[in-house]
Formats: sequence, C-alpha cells, structure tokens
Amino acid sequence: MAEHHDDHHGPAIPTDPVNAAGLKTVALGAAAVGLVAFVAMGVLNMGPAGEYGWRDLSMTYLIGWVFWASLPLGSLFLILVGILTSASWGVVLRRCFVASVRTLWLVPVLFVPVAVSLFLADGVQSPFWWADRGYLGEVETVAAAKHMRPEGVVEAQHKIHDLLNPVRFLIVTGVGLALMGVLAVYTLAVMKKNDEDNDPAAYATLRKFAGPGVILWVLTMTILSTIWVASVEPTWASSMFPIVYGMNCFLTTFSLCIFVFYTINADKTDTMAIVKDKFRIDMGTLTLAFTMIWAYASFSQYMLIWAGNLPEEVAFYRKRGDHGWEYLAYFLMAFHWLVPFVALLFREVKTDTRLMRGMCVLLFASCVADVIWWVLPCVPRESSVLHVPMAVAAVVGVGGVWGFFFARELGSRPVLPANAEGQFVASWGQHH
Repeated sequence: MAEHHDDHHGPAIPTDPVNAAGLKTVALGAAAVGLVAFVAMGVLNMGPAGEYGWRDLSMTYLIGWVFWASLPLGSLFLILVGILTSASWGVVLRRCFVASVRTLWLVPVLFVPVAVSLFLADGVQSPFWWADRGYLGEVETVAAAKHMRPEGVVEAQHKIHDLLNPVRFLIVTGVGLALMGVLAVYTLAVMKKNDEDNDPAAYATLRKFAGPGVILWVLTMTILSTIWVASVEPTWASSMFPIVYGMNCFLTTFSLCIFVFYTINADKTDTMAIVKDKFRIDMGTLTLAFTMIWAYASFSQYMLIWAGNLPEEVAFYRKRGDHGWEYLAYFLMAFHWLVPFVALLFREVKTDTRLMRGMCVLLFASCVADVIWWVLPCVPRESSVLHVPMAVAAVVGVGGVWGFFFARELGSRPVLPANAEGQFVASWGQHH
C-alpha cells in the first residue's frame, strides 16, 4: 500500500483510493429492488386509491427525493462548518462529505418527476394541494366544489397567487439549487487546492469563505425546505420547521457518513490507528448534539402550535395523532431521540465502531420515518394501505440511484486527506 509519511512520526496516511465496489453493488441492488417495488405497488394502489392513485405515487416519490436531496445539501453545510471550526470530524469524514456533495447535480435530475407531477390532471394528482387549478375561480364555486368555507378559499387563493403555484415553485427551486451548486463548486475547487496541493492560501480562503457560506446555506434552505415539505400541508406554517428539517438533514448525512467510513475501514488497522478515541468521541458527541436539537425543535413546534390552538395549525398534529400515525410519532420519540440520547452519553458507545454503526443505522431509519411523517398524513386515505410501503420503496429506489454515484465519487480518492490537516490528525497525541 502506498503511504504518506509525515514529520511528526505519527501513523502513515494511506493514499490508495477507497475500494467502493461493494458499495456500488449494494446501491445497484437497492435501486433495482426499490424502483421495481415502487412501481409495482403504485400500480396495485391505483384501484384502492381510486382517482388519487397518481397522487399517492407522486407524493411517495416526493418523500424519496426530499430525503436523498438532504445528503449532498447536508454534506455541503457540514464541510463548511468543519472548516469554520477546524473540527477533527471535518477532516476524518471529509472524503465522504465531498463524495456526497459531488452528487449535487443528481438532485435536479431526480426532481424531474416531482416537477411533472405539478401538472398532472391540472395539478389534482400533485402532492402539493396548491397545484390544483380547481382552487382558481369564483370563491363560492370553489367553496362548494372543495367543501370549504369561503374565507378558507380566499386564504388559499392568496397563498397561490403570492408564491405557492407551479411556476414560482419551479423558479424558486431552480434558483435555490443553483445557489447551492455555485456554493458547492467554489468550495470543492478551493478545497481541492488545499487537500491535494497543501496550499496555505487555499486553506485561508476556505476559512474566510465558510462563514458567509453557512449563512447563505441557512437562508436558502429555509426557503426550500418550506416550499418542498411544509407547503404540502394545507393551511399549515411553522417557523420552527426549517430547524427540524435542518437537524434531520444533518443527522441523515452524519449518520450515513460515519457508517460508511467505519464500514469501509473496519479491517484497515492503519486507517483506524489514525482515528483515535478522541476523534471517535467528537463524532459521537456531535451526533448526540444534532439529536438533542432535533428533539428540542420538534417539541417546541408542537408546544407552540398546540398552545396557540389555531384550527388551521392544530390540524397538522390532529392528522398525525390518529389513523395509526400516532405509533410512528411514538417511534420517532423513542428512536429519533430517547434511545440515541441515552446511548450516546456513554464513551464506550462512541468509541466502539460496531456500536456506533448500529446507532447510525437506527438514526438513519428514524430520519426516513420523520420525512414520511411530515408528508404522508397530509392527505386522508380511507381504503389504501400501500402508501407507507410505497414511500419506503421510493426511499430505497432513489437511494440506490444516489448511492451508486456516491460510491463512484468515494472510490476515486483516498479515504483521508494527506495535507496539513490530515497530518495533524494522524500525528495527534504523538508528542504527549
């Protein structure tokens, strides 16, 4: 194995590219199984779902797209925060983050079915209520057709005219993803000079740019998360939801990258010698922090909406407290917060790679469940029971497609950077 030796006599940094062949195989298998199952269940669902079969198909695909879009977007944020704070986890997981960000081009490609759904049957089959052109027209006529109060129709029409309509939705999404793309291209270009050429000027540029980059990311994703997810629910709005979305996004990204890093290096003693207990604890502690902030933001959102007792907002939780959705809420409380919170308090869990991999799988599954809980209960379903497995199949299928390109990017470079930051991590503790 080719190795890079440093001046501090720490463990050598491996320079061979990551062997991602197994990850590619798993991704291709997931894509095939998930997409076939998704389409098959979608066809079977057309009968029980009646006239809204296509809507269920587009809504469950939206879940898969929203979930996997969070990986490259969350990785971009974590790269910037890691640079800004000079965090050890930002160096250890950098290759995973970079590989994920390099798949950002796939997000608008996979968005195409969501965009098409906005115009199916004049928007009736879209997952977004505001795409339905039936809301446009005389107030009394719409109220009678939609079984709504006239004042509710007036409010809905105001939202449609102000922002929530297909054309403006596509424009805002396009501009937002373009901004994230420019931010990603610039960050990766400067990072390449820092990682491969060990250029001090490039590192200084990254440090200066990271702060404004984080601000741009937060502002952009606040808007995008609101129109992508929160707008699916009629009449509902929450200033806390972008925080909930962000924490779920970071947990999804962090848990997957930790799992992949520990998995591909499980039998590589030279690499694991570099990732000392201190760095493993750092990664486990940040995972705990994201979990706690998610729980705080989720509870605050619930408390404020329930205490306010406004009918148009309380409906969000009324829908999710009945018809079996309450059990998914209990699952999220237990496994998105309580179990990880207790387990990650222990140093032994953070430093044991097998336990951390198990914790990452649990958190990853909980993040999937959270996205399903955001979207699917928005529309009542009396007879169909396939919408939940359809959503799971969409997550698996879209994830397989994304995972293939992620594995291809990951396999093109060594697992750790061999620049000054990598050397510092490798030699950490040698002088004590």
